[in-house]
Amino acid sequence: MSQIDPSPSFFDETLLTVPGAGRELLGVLACPARNAPQHATGVVIVVGGPQTRVGSHRQFVLLARALAGAGYPCLRFDYTGMGDSCGPKPDFEAAGDDIRRACDALLAAAPGCRRIVLWGLCDGATAAVFHAVTDERVTRVIAANPWARGDSTRSAALVKTHYRSRLRSAEFWKKLASGGIDVVATVKELIGHVARARSGRREGDAASSEQPNLPQRFATALRQIRTRVHLQLSGNDLTAAEFEVAMKTAGLADELAASELRLPEADHTFSDPHAWAMVIDDTLAVLRQE
Repeated sequence: MSQIDPSPSFFDETLLTVPGAGRELLGVLACPARNAPQHATGVVIVVGGPQTRVGSHRQFVLLARALAGAGYPCLRFDYTGMGDSCGPKPDFEAAGDDIRRACDALLAAAPGCRRIVLWGLCDGATAAVFHAVTDERVTRVIAANPWARGDSTRSAALVKTHYRSRLRSAEFWKKLASGGIDVVATVKELIGHVARARSGRREGDAASSEQPNLPQRFATALRQIRTRVHLQLSGNDLTAAEFEVAMKTAGLADELAASELRLPEADHTFSDPHAWAMVIDDTLAVLRQE
């Protein structure tokens, strides 16, 4: 298993300013140590919001250093309006320009790179997919727990995960027997979620929405993209469950399952060190295929 925080002797880190028209972005570039072998693939980390280039429990720092120590230059940066990058905070669907500029900066700073892999978490993963549709330099997107929330996907995921887990919980039945649960309110809530989930399936079957929601727009991007997409999914995460519901509704679940890592006990940000080490190992395995 990969060393979570490799020795500084394996990598070099430099502060990198990503130029823009009066709106610079601040990033940190991790590269293999001087005279160490460097691969032709570089990685840009697209953060999930609202987060900075550091990430929850330093996860982006650890990922970038591990990749650089293995020979892959890696740039992590702050979106416009986040961390040390000035400007108004953009919606993640409008982050394409920031991602493009970060790719430009990585290729300029690491001349040996000829292709780019985008690694993204949550809405950063979704933004990475949207951007890769039109950026031919990107040869792969590694999408960790992508964000594909809609009213129906959230309800379907809650029915599938939250309510089923409650029925299997001894604590739930103890509370029910002792009168600690409002049965009428709980049943009404469940019925509402089931109804919304079914309406979402009907919308997916009809595919006739005049204003496509996020799950539909995301599915369209995945159909258009020429880049390979690799998934990293947590089992203890509502966001991942919603994504799976959305892709099943869109008819893409089987196709996407061909390249994925599943960690049944992991949470949204892979906060357990063992889970994060597995994500890093999986990322390195994918990069070796480039």
